[in-house]
Amino acid sequence: MAIGTSYKEIVKMAMPVIFGAFAMTLVNITDTAFLGRIGETELGASAVGGILYFVFAMIGVSIGTGTQIIISRRKGENNDSSIGQIFDQSIIILFITGLVLFVFLKWIAPPLLPLILNQPELVESTREFLAYRSYGIFFILTATAFRSLFVGIALPKIYGTYSFLMAGINIVLGYAMIFGNWGFPKMGIAGAGLASSIAELLSLLFIWGYTFLNKGLKQYKVFKFESFKKELTIKIFELSSPIIVQNLLSMGAWFLFFVFIEKIGSHELAISNIVRGAYMISMTPFWGFSVAANSMVSNVIGQGKKEEVLGLVQKIIKLTLVVSLLMIVVNLIFPVQILSIFTNDMKLINDSMGCLQIVDIALIFFGFAIVSINAVSGTGATKVALYIEIAAIFIYILYAYLMTFVFKGTVEMVWFSEVLYWLFAGVVCYWYIRSGTWKKLKNI
Repeated sequence: MAIGTSYKEIVKMAMPVIFGAFAMTLVNITDTAFLGRIGETELGASAVGGILYFVFAMIGVSIGTGTQIIISRRKGENNDSSIGQIFDQSIIILFITGLVLFVFLKWIAPPLLPLILNQPELVESTREFLAYRSYGIFFILTATAFRSLFVGIALPKIYGTYSFLMAGINIVLGYAMIFGNWGFPKMGIAGAGLASSIAELLSLLFIWGYTFLNKGLKQYKVFKFESFKKELTIKIFELSSPIIVQNLLSMGAWFLFFVFIEKIGSHELAISNIVRGAYMISMTPFWGFSVAANSMVSNVIGQGKKEEVLGLVQKIIKLTLVVSLLMIVVNLIFPVQILSIFTNDMKLINDSMGCLQIVDIALIFFGFAIVSINAVSGTGATKVALYIEIAAIFIYILYAYLMTFVFKGTVEMVWFSEVLYWLFAGVVCYWYIRSGTWKKLKNI
């Protein structure tokens, strides 16, 4: 199926993913809001444990992105019969990856926490969270294969349904298990981890069943598992490995950012976790546009229309700039209401205002940057995207380190690293797309 490059086609591709991203954000917001009413230690532990979990979950997401690029390219070439084998093989790869990551999260990471965290109570709370959250890595990685399939064949609506189902289950179970409602034991932060893992399992069973029973997907020959092709695995990892490193570095830098903040103080860490929640709400629409950029660029190249790629990317960027302004206006008009989602502590809310304003500045560049980065990956130039990411992260970490340990800056000054990161990454990635150098890449 040929995908067009009109604004209508962009929105059609992006909206279901935006709704899905909103649901995923809702999961994180729910945990933050619930735990924010228990205490600052639990709030900080959910930030540390949650980021550590997603650092490793991003390995699976990266493999899924590489798979999605290949599926989108085959769809653009009208080579539907090869898509099922790509999907089947990605499930096997992601399951094995999930097994390795589970072992790390369950048994290796917890003993290492005292090496990076100063506060014993924070270490213990983070361990409680990971004890149950670690099981979810199997389910979230397997679900990534389904996202790659449905976005790659330009049918992203079911992914949005999957995501909302997961969010709904997580909210209900989180409320029950964290606070001990409806006859459930009061588990606190451990309940947050368990609720999220169960929600991921049940929503995975839903999307697996939908795919298995959907007769409209027969043309793709999914769930055949006929043979394991070494050359296909190599191709998936050739595309995915730079994205894996890229996302690990990015999420690792985000984790390190919170470790730096923890060195300033537990109050500053609580502020940053609340602002992180508001930041994630503001980011939500942009994930849909970034996925659209990645998939649509690959599809258009598969159609043999490389000359349309720059115009497509520019249209997506224009849409994200409009959304950026809308999100900034909302943050400026309703800052107290937004921050109150995560805590009822007015001192914490007032102290978070400065960081929220820094987030507003970062949002100006975030949409532009995330679309440009994913467009570069969509061309197949995943190594180029990695090199740009490495340079951006170096600037990000260096600045945050200097502000924290050398200049003893405020938490707001440390948060300004977000502005520098997205500004640099966006400008360089857009320049690469505009240069046309990617047109010389061999077909994937």
